[in-house]
Amino acid sequence: MLLSLNRAGPVLACSEEMREKAKGLIRLGMLDFGWRLWHLQMLMCLTGLLQGDLCYGQRLVQIQEGPLYRVKGYPISISCDVSGFKGSPVQDFEFRVKKSNVDINIISTKEQDFAYAMYSNRIREKEIEIERLSGSSVLLRIKTLLEGDAGDIFCQTPNTDGGYLGSYEAQSKLNVIEDTLKASYSGSSSQSLSEGDPLQLECQVSSETYQHTHLSVSWFLHSGADENPRPIITLDKDLTVKLGAGFEDRYRAGLISMDKVEDTTFRLKMLQVQQSDQGNIYCKAIEWIQDPDRSWTQIAHKTSTACNVEVKQIVAPDAGSFSVYMKASKGPLQVGDALDIHCSVKAQSLPGHLFSVTWLKNQKSVAQIGPSGMLTVFDIYKERENAAEMRAVKTSRTDYLLTIRSARAEDQGQYQCEVWQEDMNDDGTFRRIQKQLSSPETVNITAKESDLTLVMMMEDAVTEGDTLQVSCSVSGSKGPLSVTWQHKKDSGDSFSDVISLTHEGVMKDIGTKYQSRHVQTLQSPAGNFTLEIGASATSDRGEYRCIVSEWTIQSNGEMTKANTQSQQKAILVHSVESQMTVTLKSRTTNVPINSSVELLCIVKGPKVSLAVRWMFQPPNSTVQTNILSIRHTGEIAWGADRRNYQLSIQTQPSATHLLLIVPQASKQQEGQYHCQVDAYQKNVQKAMKNSNPLAVTVKKPVSRMSLSKLKSRLETTVNTDAKIECSVLTTTTDTSRFTITWMIGSQMLLTMDLDAVVKFGPAAGLEMDQRIRMEVRQKQTFQLTVHQVRTSDSGQYRCEVEEWLQDPLGDWYSLRKMSGSTELVVKEKESKLHVKKENRMLNITDHQAGFTVDCDIDSQSSDKSTFEVTWFKVQEEGPVAIFTARRDGTLHSAIGDKQLVFGRPLATHYKLTVQQIQPTDVGQYYCRVEEWLPTADNWRKFVSDKSGELSVHVHTEGDPEKSIDWLITTLGITIPLICFLVLVIILLLTRKHKRNSDHKKKKAGLWAENHPLNAVSKDLTAKQWLSCM
Repeated sequence: MLLSLNRAGPVLACSEEMREKAKGLIRLGMLDFGWRLWHLQMLMCLTGLLQGDLCYGQRLVQIQEGPLYRVKGYPISISCDVSGFKGSPVQDFEFRVKKSNVDINIISTKEQDFAYAMYSNRIREKEIEIERLSGSSVLLRIKTLLEGDAGDIFCQTPNTDGGYLGSYEAQSKLNVIEDTLKASYSGSSSQSLSEGDPLQLECQVSSETYQHTHLSVSWFLHSGADENPRPIITLDKDLTVKLGAGFEDRYRAGLISMDKVEDTTFRLKMLQVQQSDQGNIYCKAIEWIQDPDRSWTQIAHKTSTACNVEVKQIVAPDAGSFSVYMKASKGPLQVGDALDIHCSVKAQSLPGHLFSVTWLKNQKSVAQIGPSGMLTVFDIYKERENAAEMRAVKTSRTDYLLTIRSARAEDQGQYQCEVWQEDMNDDGTFRRIQKQLSSPETVNITAKESDLTLVMMMEDAVTEGDTLQVSCSVSGSKGPLSVTWQHKKDSGDSFSDVISLTHEGVMKDIGTKYQSRHVQTLQSPAGNFTLEIGASATSDRGEYRCIVSEWTIQSNGEMTKANTQSQQKAILVHSVESQMTVTLKSRTTNVPINSSVELLCIVKGPKVSLAVRWMFQPPNSTVQTNILSIRHTGEIAWGADRRNYQLSIQTQPSATHLLLIVPQASKQQEGQYHCQVDAYQKNVQKAMKNSNPLAVTVKKPVSRMSLSKLKSRLETTVNTDAKIECSVLTTTTDTSRFTITWMIGSQMLLTMDLDAVVKFGPAAGLEMDQRIRMEVRQKQTFQLTVHQVRTSDSGQYRCEVEEWLQDPLGDWYSLRKMSGSTELVVKEKESKLHVKKENRMLNITDHQAGFTVDCDIDSQSSDKSTFEVTWFKVQEEGPVAIFTARRDGTLHSAIGDKQLVFGRPLATHYKLTVQQIQPTDVGQYYCRVEEWLPTADNWRKFVSDKSGELSVHVHTEGDPEKSIDWLITTLGITIPLICFLVLVIILLLTRKHKRNSDHKKKKAGLWAENHPLNAVSKDLTAKQWLSCM
C-alpha cells in the first residue's frame, strides 16, 4: 500500500496528513472513529490514483466497428468519439474515405473547405453532416448513401495535447450493397365489408442480398381520422409478434392474427372487422443486419400498395321491427365456381318471431325457406337441386345460406333476400305480418377460359434470303385444330392472310402476294403449327399472328368452333447489306523498301457468294486502280502485274479472310488500299460494301552518303584552267548511283544524270559550254573543269549530289541530296605596263616649228601585248582625245582642221607631232596607253597607263603685256624664295651664337628650366617677311 501511495505522487502529502490525524484520534481513544477515518483515507488515496492515471492518460479515438454493410439510397450514421485528451473539452473531428490508396476528405467540424469537390455539394445541401452528441462524441450522418461512398472511413481528431501520445484516428470499413428488398400487395385495391365480416390480406416480402439479414413485416391502418398510420400487428426480425395500440384485446381473443405462409407471404387475418378498421391497410417490410458490435441496424425498408377497406355499419332495427342483409360471394366468378348468397335477419323485441326467407334473382324466386324450415325450389332450379348442384339451408337462428355449387353463365344477375315476418294461426297455418328486402347485389359470372393456350416461337431476326420459320406451340386442346397465319409489315397496317390450314389438314387461302413464293404451313403430331416462307425478303419483316381454333362436334354431327386463341410476335428481316461488314487490317503498314506487306480483308455477314476487288490509290492522286478482281463465281482477273502480289483466301464459320501480300514493296506500291465486296444470292447482287481505307507507307532506307568538304575559296588567274572536285566519301549501298548538278549562284551550269549523260544549263551560255567539262575520276569523284577562266567566271560554285537506289520493280528513287560549295575567284595577271611619267614645259617662239608629244612605254605585261595609244589635251571642261592609234594599226584624228603627224620609231615608242602652232594650241598634253592581251579566241583589254604632261606655251612677237606678265610671274616666284633663304640663314646664325654664349656661362647646366630660350619676336619676323616680299 505504501508503494502505491508513493506512485501516486501528489497524493502522498494528503495521505500522510490524514494518517497523522488518524493517529491523534487513536491516541484520544476513539478507536472506532479512527477505523472509519482510515477507510476514508484509503478511499481518497484510490481516488487520487485514478485521477493521476486520467491526467496522464493517452488519447484514444474510436469509430464504430466495421465492416459495416449498408444499402444504397438509405441513410447511415457512423459514431466516433475520443477520450484521454488534453485541452479544450470540445474536440474537432475530421472524416475521410480511402479508395484505391487515395485519401478523400469528406467533412470536418473545424474547416469549412475541408471537403473535396465530390462531397462539397452534398455538404452544402445538408446531405452529409456531423451531429455532435457531446464535446468528445459525434455522428457522421449521410442522408442518401451512394455507391461511391464505400471505402475505408477514417475518423481523425486534431491534436490539442501539446505533444503526440496515443492514437489520433480510427478506421472502419463501409460496404455499400444494392437494394434488393421487395414488398408488394397483390390483392384487390378495395374491399367493401359489413361489420363482423372477415378480412384477409396477403403481402409478399423478399430480399435477395448476399448478406445475412433479417426481415420484419408490419401491417398498418391509415384511416381518415388518423394523422399517422397506426400499426396493427408486426412480425419482428426475431419472429416475435408485436401488436399496435387498440388491437391487443382482439389479438388475445383470436380475432386478429398474422401468419407467414411459405417463405415470402405474410397473411393478415381479421375475423370480424369493426367500423374503426375502415381505411387504407398496407404492409411495410424492414430489413435488418447485425453489426460487428452485435447490435441490429435497419438498412432498408419498403412499403406495399394499400387496400382501401370500407366497413358498413349495421344499424340495429327499431323495437318490433327487423332488417335484412344480404352478401354474395366476392371476387370475379367463372362458370363452375361456387356461388354463396348469405341472408341475415336482425330483429329486436319480436319474441317468438318466425321468418320466411326467399332468394330472388332479377325479381324472380329461386328458393325459399318457410317459417317452419321447409325448403321450396322454384322453376328450372328444381332439376339442379335434384342434381345436388344447389341447396339452401338455415345456418343459425338468423342466418340463411343459398349455395350453387357449379355456377352457370345464366346464374349471373341481381340478387335480393325477401324476408316475411309470420305468425302461426291456431289452426297451424302461418300469417304474414311484415316484409323487408335486402339491398340488391349484382353477381357477375364469366365463361371459364378454355385451357387452349398458344406460345409463338421464332427467332427475333433472320437475314434476307434465309427461310423464315414461325412456330406456334399449342397446348390444352381437346379437339381438332385449325390455324390461320396473318402478317402486317408496319404497326399502322392491318393484318393480311398468309396461309391457312383447316382442321382437316388442308392448306388453303394463300395470300395474293405469296402466290408465287414458297410458302407452307405444317402441323406436327404434337399439334404444333409451323409457317415457312422460303427465300425471305426485307418486306417480310413485321408482326406475324397465329390464330388457332378448337373444333367440337355438335349433336347433329357438324363441326363448330368451340374456342379460338391467337398470338402475335414481331420479327426482323435484315438485309444482307446491313449484316455485312468489311474491314481491312494490317500490321505492316509502315515498312522499308523491299519488305513484305500483308493486307487482310475480313468479310463478316451471312453465307452468300462474294465478289472482291482490291483497289489502290497512289499518294496525292484521286485515281484508283484495280489490283485484282474475284468474281462471285470464282474467276480471278489481275489488273496489276501478278508477279508483284500474292493472294490467299480462307473461309471461316464467322468470316471470310482474304489476304493480299506484297512480297517486296516498292515506292510505287505506297498509297491507300481498300477492298470492295459484293454479295450475291442466286446470282443476284444484294449488297456492295467498301472496307476502310488503309494507308501503306514504304520507307526509304536511311542514307549513309557523305561528301568531301570543298575548299571555301579557290583563287586563280585569267587564262588558266580551274578545277573543282566533289567526292562521295561513303554510300548507302554498293549499287548506289548519283546525279551531279553544278550550280553557279542560283543558275544551273551543267548536270549529269544516272546514265552519265551531261546536259548544260542556262548558266553555261553559248560561249561557256565550250570551256567547261565534267569528268568522273575514280568511282565517286566528280571534277568540274573551266578552261581559260575569265574574271566573269568568278562566283559561288555549288556541287549538288543526289543518291539514287533501285527498288524491286526496277525503278530508281532518290534517297538523299547533299551539296558543297566553293567560291571561285579569277584575278587578272599582274600588270607590268609602265609609261614614262616625265612632266615637261615647252616654250615655243617659232610658230612654224611645231612640237611633238612623246609616249614611251618602259615595260609591258606580256610579249604578246598590243597597244592602243590615245593623246589628250586638257581643257577647262576636262581632257579631250585628239588622236588615237588603234591596236589594229588604224589611226583616228579628232581634229579635222589640224595637221597631226603620228610616228612609231620603236615598238614601244609612240609620238604625235603638231605642226604650224597656233595660239589655241597652248595647253597640257599627255597620252594614255591601253594594253591588250590575247585570249583563246579574242583579245581583251588588260590594263591602261598614261604618260606625264607636256605644257606648251607659245610666244608671239610684239606682245609687251605678255612679256611683262611673264617677267612679273618669274619675279613673283624668285624674290620670295630668296627672302625665305636669307631668313633661314639669319635664324640659324642667331641660334648658334646664343648656344655658344650659354655654354660659356654655365657648362654644367643641363636643365631647360635653368636656361630658357628667348623666343624670336613675331613682329620682327613678320616685318622681315614683309620686307622680303
